[in-house]
Amino acid sequence: MSQENVELHRRLAEAFNRRDIEAFIKGLDTSVEYHPLLSAIGVSVYHSHDGLRSWFGQLDDAWEELRVEPEAYFDLGEQTLLFHVLHGRGRHSGAEVAMPGAQVCRWRDGLVVFGKQYAHRADALRDLGVSKDALEPIAP
Repeated sequence: MSQENVELHRRLAEAFNRRDIEAFIKGLDTSVEYHPLLSAIGVSVYHSHDGLRSWFGQLDDAWEELRVEPEAYFDLGEQTLLFHVLHGRGRHSGAEVAMPGAQVCRWRDGLVVFGKQYAHRADALRDLGVSKDALEPIAP
């Protein structure tokens, strides 16, 4: 089952990159809790499909381009971990960013029930209670 979760995580990343919100939320439980990258500094935590639609709208308002470049997935049973590089260009500033990060998804019955993005991969590993050396990467 967990290997299936890695494939589902891949599909979420692909839907995100296509800006296909409906395909994205099909992979989420209706009661999902999602912590985007900026939630650590007071930006909202999003709940439910409607919350994620709102988040996508805010992203589109702020970013002319925003995509995730997966580097490696990790199968942690009911959770998956993605190491990625986030690439973007600000809609108003034109500033370009390329920032390594991580995303953790917790799965139940083939749907994400909890997701969190991290600016620092070490923080994701700490929250998961694992070391990078103990993980086997799965190619993107």
